[in-house]
Amino acid sequence: MDRNVGLWIDHKQAYVISDQDGIIEVIPSRLEPPAHYSGGTQLGGKMNQKADTEFRKSDRFRLQLKKYYQQVITALKGANSIIIIGPGEDKVEFEKALMKYKSLQNRVLKVETADKMTKNQMIAYVRKFYQNQAVQ
Repeated sequence: MDRNVGLWIDHKQAYVISDQDGIIEVIPSRLEPPAHYSGGTQLGGKMNQKADTEFRKSDRFRLQLKKYYQQVITALKGANSIIIIGPGEDKVEFEKALMKYKSLQNRVLKVETADKMTKNQMIAYVRKFYQNQAVQ
């Protein structure tokens, strides 16, 4: 039996939606927001300490994001086909992370922009997409 999956993702959480039974698995990201500092940085002197803190926080955010994407990829391991939806650039970032896994590369059918949705709207969207795929 095919396992068709829809994924709604942003930096706050991901929803893995199963096509057949409509079960939604919620994966929270637990990301700390990236640090933003105003003003320029100097390579030497007092400002350098501020730059080091900014780089460490930026690295921490990237590592947390990588761990979050890894959790989502683990949830998608058994999927035969995947549709990725979500707002902003998060879905494209995740698709790039997903393409590093050869076993999952050919399973992504579509990446599409979608605004916030309720859980019922997500289930309906995924079911409608896969019904249209079956008709074609």
